[in-house]
Amino acid sequence: MYDEFQKQKVPQLYSSYKTIVMIDFSSVLIQQLAIHRVGNQHREEPSFISETLTDLNVDMEELMIRYFLKPFTQITENYHFVHATDLSYNEMFGFIDDVFINSESLLEASKSIVKHLFEQSNHPHIKNGDVFVVLFKDIFYQNHNRDAIGIFKSENKTSFLKLLTGDSSLALTKDSGISLSKLDKACLIIDENKDDGYRVLTIDNNSYDAAYWKEQFLGIDFIQDDNYNTKQYVDLVKGFAEEVVADQSSGKEQIDFLNHSVNYLQNQETVNVENFKDDIFADPVQKNAFTEYQRHYESVNDVEIADQFDLAPDILQQQKKKIKDSIRLDTNIQIKLDFNNPESSDQFIEQGYDSERGMSYYKVYFNREVG
Repeated sequence: MYDEFQKQKVPQLYSSYKTIVMIDFSSVLIQQLAIHRVGNQHREEPSFISETLTDLNVDMEELMIRYFLKPFTQITENYHFVHATDLSYNEMFGFIDDVFINSESLLEASKSIVKHLFEQSNHPHIKNGDVFVVLFKDIFYQNHNRDAIGIFKSENKTSFLKLLTGDSSLALTKDSGISLSKLDKACLIIDENKDDGYRVLTIDNNSYDAAYWKEQFLGIDFIQDDNYNTKQYVDLVKGFAEEVVADQSSGKEQIDFLNHSVNYLQNQETVNVENFKDDIFADPVQKNAFTEYQRHYESVNDVEIADQFDLAPDILQQQKKKIKDSIRLDTNIQIKLDFNNPESSDQFIEQGYDSERGMSYYKVYFNREVG
C-alpha cells in the first residue's frame, strides 16, 4: 500500500515532532485501514460496520497520513491503558493487544472497537461520526521503529462548493464532507511498554464530554513523566497568577510573578517545589497562599503535583507561549512585557495614581525607540 515515493515526501512534515514527544513519523507506513460509522445509542442511531479493509492509492495515502498524524504535533502528555482491577479487564487494551500480536486481525478488532465506542455513546450530546482504525508501521519512538494503531473519529462535516460541467456551462452545487484541517477525536497507541498499558497519545478537540473519550471509551490515564510534571507545574503557577495574584495586585505584578517564576524554572534541571517557593516568595503570607492554592488545584483537577521532578525544557517553552505577557488597559492601550528579560519590568516601569485626572498610570523609561 505504500512505496518509496511517499517515503521521500513525508519527512519534512514531521521532523518537529521529535522535540515534543520523542517521536518521529518521517518513515511511517500505513499497513491497513478500516473505516466505519458510529451512531448514538441514546438517539437510537445505528452504526455502519464495513466488512472489508479500505485500499488507498499513493496520493490518497499521503493525504491521509497528514490528516491522521499532523494533529499530534503539539502533544505533550503520554497516557497508558489502566483498569482498577487488572489491565486485562480493559476492553480497549484487549482489542489493541490482539492486533499487535496478529496484524491480520485489524478488521475484526476495528469492528469490536466501533461497537465498544457505540456502547459508550449513550448521552444525547455525543455526536455520531466516521471512525478510522489504522495500523501504522515504522513510527520511530524511544530510539526504535514501532508499530502503532490509530483510532480517529470525525464528528463534524464541512460544507463546500462543487463545480459541475455541463454541455455549455458550469453549475454550482453544495456538498459536505470531512474537513482535512481538523480531527475531532484521535488516539495513537504505540507498541511500547505493553505490561504498563502501552503508550497512548490522544486528542479531543470537541470536549463536550471529557469522560466519554478518555475514560469511558479508551480507559486511559496520565503517565506522570517529566512532560506531565512540567506541564502541571506551569499550569499551577499560571492558575495562581490568574486566580490569586490578579485579584490582589495589578496586571504588571501578575506578569512579573509569571516572569520570575518561568525564569526560575527554565534555569533548573531539577525542580524542587520547596526551593521554588523559597526563591519566588519573599512574603510568608504569599508563600502560604501558594501552598493552599496548590491543594485546591490538585483537588479540582484530580492531580498530584510531584515534590521534585526533572524539568522538560521543550514543554516549558511550549507552555510559556500560552502565558499572558501583556497588560491591557481600558484606554485601548496595551503594554507588552518581555518574558526573556523579567528584570526590565522592575527597572523601567513605574505604576501610580494621578489624583488630578482620577486615573491610574504606568510610566515607562527608555532611551530610544527601537522598532
